[in-house]
Amino acid sequence: MLFQNEAVSLKLEIVSYEFSSSAGASAEDRNWLVLRATYTHDDGRVIRESSSCLSTGDLQELTAGLKVLRSGIRDRWDSEFIEPTFLFSAYRDEEGRYIVNVSFVLQSTMEDIDCADVDCVMTNAELSALIGELDGLCKKFPQRD
Repeated sequence: MLFQNEAVSLKLEIVSYEFSSSAGASAEDRNWLVLRATYTHDDGRVIRESSSCLSTGDLQELTAGLKVLRSGIRDRWDSEFIEPTFLFSAYRDEEGRYIVNVSFVLQSTMEDIDCADVDCVMTNAELSALIGELDGLCKKFPQRD
């Protein structure tokens, strides 16, 4: 998932589950995903960080919320994820574009930037492509029992 504007960009990748399915962790713990962020600041610095801040349920909620937004049932969607490290909000403007804000807290970086924050505009086609990417991630990382 790539979010960008004229000044900054934030690439987010789900790289794995936090724990293997055979680990002795509870079902809830086995459903945490590792989210990797690559943030390119407006001064050219590139900051990378990973966090187990998104659950499979959060991923499904994000996907469903954006589908509801795209269908026109709701005009706005804001994340209510378990962990506040990753935040996502989107709304449709008067011109039918989607205004998206994505934030990823940079907890362990030694930089003077503590949050990667990107506001961007997406067309219907771009939002549809993002939803397609999220659908693929939901299939790749299904909810575990």
